[in-house]
Amino acid sequence: MTSKKKATPGKAGSWETIRTKADYRGERHAVYLGHAQKVLKGLPDGSVHTALTSPPYWSARDYGHSNQIGLEDDLDGYIETLRAVFRELYRVLTPDGTFWLNVGDSYLHYTTHPKRREAWKRNKQLALIPFRLAMALQEDGWILRNTAVWHKPNAMPSSVRDRLTNTWEPVFLFAKTDRYTFNLDAIRIPHKTDDAIERNRAEKGAAKGKAQGDQELRRWLNSPRHRSSIDGLKEVRRRPNAPRATELATYLKNALAAKGLSITWVADQLGLPFERTRHYFRTDEIGSRLPPEETWEKLKDLLDLDTEFDDCMEVEVGDNVFRNHPLGKNPGDMASVALAGGAAAGNHFAVMPRGLADWALKATLPPGGICIDPFMGSGTTGLSAITLGGKFIGIDLKADYVSHFLEKMRK
Repeated sequence: MTSKKKATPGKAGSWETIRTKADYRGERHAVYLGHAQKVLKGLPDGSVHTALTSPPYWSARDYGHSNQIGLEDDLDGYIETLRAVFRELYRVLTPDGTFWLNVGDSYLHYTTHPKRREAWKRNKQLALIPFRLAMALQEDGWILRNTAVWHKPNAMPSSVRDRLTNTWEPVFLFAKTDRYTFNLDAIRIPHKTDDAIERNRAEKGAAKGKAQGDQELRRWLNSPRHRSSIDGLKEVRRRPNAPRATELATYLKNALAAKGLSITWVADQLGLPFERTRHYFRTDEIGSRLPPEETWEKLKDLLDLDTEFDDCMEVEVGDNVFRNHPLGKNPGDMASVALAGGAAAGNHFAVMPRGLADWALKATLPPGGICIDPFMGSGTTGLSAITLGGKFIGIDLKADYVSHFLEKMRK
């Protein structure tokens, strides 16, 4: 649910408290060197507006720290460890706070650990860790609002020969309550053409007869918003739940056969041309048409139809509002963002790309709000949050990752 109200402010003085306790601080960043769960426990309730993080993936790599997450003996232990961290995160979020979570999957390799093999846990099995973790977080009270796809156009090639190369990862959007801050307008995608251009194109096309064979233009010519430009319609009647034309045509055709009637007879009774009437009984995609409102009512009487399609053919009356949002369209739940590398990676193995962080935080970080990343790594989340005008809390175990972020902040 998109919140129309102002974002809930953090508790008075909470940012200064957070900054004061941090190991490294600036005007708009507070960085802690330590374990995520332990640090989170020391932060004030309801003090953070949004979170964006990508924790270490299970059984993927060794970061060389005794307290690291990701090398648990079993994936169940990994999930429980993260649940404990995110329970503390839930507490520190404001009531309208949000949480973006990116986590990758792993394949099981249990041939060397026969005692750990049970039920579905078999060698070469895709563990579905992101989704098992997401379901566990749902049980903890989080509201899962989206499973977005991070598509990697430059994904690392794979040498495997018995499965496909992985080119995407899930990014979950969680909310703390059902009323939360989400600025869809900030991430809308501009339309390729606006209503004025489409209307002009359609009208010229109609005048020159260019709609023939152009399915997109034909749909436009039949749309309420096109008719409004010609007829000046202020109000339109719609059937928002209308069935597929072919589905209704099959129903009408069967009813016609059961009565032993012909389309010619129906056309005469309706006072319509045969060629127009037969479209209502055609079951092919090209020729099938839904009957207009008045025609449908007459067909119900002529063929003594039952009530099967009454609900879906019900008409609603509404203002003739153009479909295009003036700020653009909803971007959908897939973000195609290339993997980061080079200077952005520093000495970190897996860096969240800046484009992905910007895409997420533009929607959920309110103006001047506070963002947190409990597994900050190279600090992409922090750079994005600060650039967007917010404040950032970063937590990491490794001193060199923290140093890398602080170096970026000095530039």
